[in-house]
Formats: sequence, structure tokens, C-alpha cells
Amino acid sequence: ATGVMKTVGDAVAGLSDVKSLVPVLDALGARHAQYGVQPEHFAIVGEALLWTLEKAMGELWVGDVKEAWEQTYATIQTVMEPALMRSHERLASESLKASLRGKSAKELVQETWVLVEAKLEAHAVKFFLKIFEIAPPALQLFSFKDEVPLAQSPGMKKHATGVMKTVGDAVAGLSDVKSLVPVLDALGARHAQYGVQPEHFAIVGEALLWTLEKAMGELWVGDVKEAWEQTYATIQTVMEPALMRSHERLASESLKASLRGKSAKELVQETWVLVEAKLEAHAVKFF
Repeated sequence: ATGVMKTVGDAVAGLSDVKSLVPVLDALGARHAQYGVQPEHFAIVGEALLWTLEKAMGELWVGDVKEAWEQTYATIQTVMEPALMRSHERLASESLKASLRGKSAKELVQETWVLVEAKLEAHAVKFFLKIFEIAPPALQLFSFKDEVPLAQSPGMKKHATGVMKTVGDAVAGLSDVKSLVPVLDALGARHAQYGVQPEHFAIVGEALLWTLEKAMGELWVGDVKEAWEQTYATIQTVMEPALMRSHERLASESLKASLRGKSAKELVQETWVLVEAKLEAHAVKFF
């Protein structure tokens, strides 16, 4: 306890040279991660320290003095807490990296997904902003297209987080691929009614892999990167054909409804579009 109070004293003295004090506090915050200190402990320590100072200072603990100490502790916390959190993330990454050696692609994907889940909404927002950066017209497909600023849009946050949760469900589903395939098939088919097109898979894939890279940092190399690329490619091979079949079904239903009461000429001309849509394939079948 005396050692900790001496450190507080060093910080107090360091207020005369804040520029030199900041890296000292940063290193101090980072070091405490290995002792199991968590961000929520700062409020506890702050309350206890300020109570101790009040008892030490008696009637002086009012007005400007009290406010000066409260502001000083708050400032110290704004330096130490982020350093502590970064250190926790680094230690967790190092531990995870060591545990991934020799794992299968499925295991690599499932075990690195925890890094995304830890800050799911933040990564979800990055993911969707990246989609709109790659393909700005894609924003028009969504109900939140007019909400500004987009990064703070409640609609986008909710939708993006929901999509990320679905990715998480797919990751968990890798343990039972037989059951996962019909789920992905239905998901692909459902997206036809939202105006999603086959070419959107490449855009979403690029944005998702970019987001994963940002979430995983130095882990995004070698087998981990390859495992995620393969996983997305596999998901796409199930969802994209389902999307295309659904588009064809919706187009056929729409055309069928539009043909009612038409003349023979109109029926022939308007149904020919079904042949034209895949002209070469039908030509080969014909010959």
C-alpha cells in the first residue's frame, strides 16, 4: 500500500511536466493488465483514494481543492485505462495465437471469431461502412439510407449488428455443416427480395475480410487468413446459387402475373425474355 501511495506521489510531482508523465502513466496502466486489473477497478480505486484524501485533508477538502483532486484522478484514468485495455487485448491475442498452432481451418475460424464478438457492434459498423465505401450505390438498398451521420445511424447499427450475429451463427454452424447448408441456402434465397444481386457477394466478402483483419491484427496471417477466405468462399458457393434461383422464381411469378389477358403475340414476345436471359445455355441445349 505504501508503494502504491509513493507512486501516487510520483504522479503528483509529475504534474509539473505532464509531457513526461503521460508515457509513465501509460506504461503503468499497461503493466497492471498482467496483475488481473480490469477497467472497472479504476472507479473503485478512485473512490477509495478520494475518500482517503478527504480524511487526510479534513476541512480543506472543499471547493477548489476537492475539484482539483477529482479532475487530476480523472485525467490519470483517461491515460491509464486505455493503456490497460490495449495491454489486455495484446495479452489475449498472444495467448490465442499460441493456442491456434496446429488447429484445423474450422477451429481457426471459430476460435478467432471471439476477437470480433468482443466488440461486435463496433466491428459491425466498420463492416457496413466499408461496404458503402467500396460500393456507394449499395446504401440505397437499406431503410437507413437517409440517416446522417451514417456512422451514428441507429438503423445501421441495429442492422449491421444483426448481420454480424448471423455471421457468428454461421461460424458456430461450422461444427455441423450438414445442418448449416439449408440455413445458408434459405438466407441466400431470402435476400433476393431485398434487391441483393450475385455481384454483391464479392463486395460483402471484401468488406468482411477487411473487418476481420482489423479485428485480428497480427493474427491475420497464414493459416488464419486462409481459413477465413476459404470459409467465406464456401458460404458464397451455397448462398449465391440460392439467391439466383430465388431471383428467377420471383421474376417468373411477376411475369406470370403480367401475362394474364395478353394476346398470343404478346405472350410469345414477353416470354422470350426467359430464353434471352440464358441465351447461350438454351442454344446449346437446343442443338
